[in-house]
Amino acid sequence: MKARDNTGKMKHSKTYASDTGKDPETVKFSTFLGPILLLTNIFFLNFISRIIFAPLLPSIQKDLGLAHVEAASFFLFVSMGYSVSLLSSGFISHRLQHKKTIVLSATAVGISLTGIALCEGIWTIRGGLLLLGLASGLYLPSGLASLTALVNVKHWGKAIATHELAPNLSFFVAPLLAESLMMWFSW
Repeated sequence: MKARDNTGKMKHSKTYASDTGKDPETVKFSTFLGPILLLTNIFFLNFISRIIFAPLLPSIQKDLGLAHVEAASFFLFVSMGYSVSLLSSGFISHRLQHKKTIVLSATAVGISLTGIALCEGIWTIRGGLLLLGLASGLYLPSGLASLTALVNVKHWGKAIATHELAPNLSFFVAPLLAESLMMWFSW
């Protein structure tokens, strides 16, 4: 049941708009666009870090002399880490709060990708991909919680729709990015 104040208006949870002293009902969506785009960009980088291996897989498979099953196991390790991380993210964000969890996730994804780039054997790559999955799984629950705390309830649809552009753009950009970078670098 939603609470109402003395005037009969709906009470809102504390949001960014209420922190600025403005009435949350009158704040425009454009006010929140900067922070929403920041979260969307973090989600984009988080998501593309997990799927960029798909277009690179034939090159990885050829260079390491892997069978199809061995190469496909990379996605298994990312998914295992991601699943464990999603299940435990509530406990972590409870301790760290959502903003710090987002920072931890983004930092750990970057460190994991750097570590994977330095790997030479299949098991070290698999370990790096497991860590990548663990790191990236922390973002989504805290990102959505931060997003809904940031904007007024009446703007949730627009905010979440903007945020969810990240996976769609990742699916589009990943093969183009991989192909263009493969002209100058190896996987």
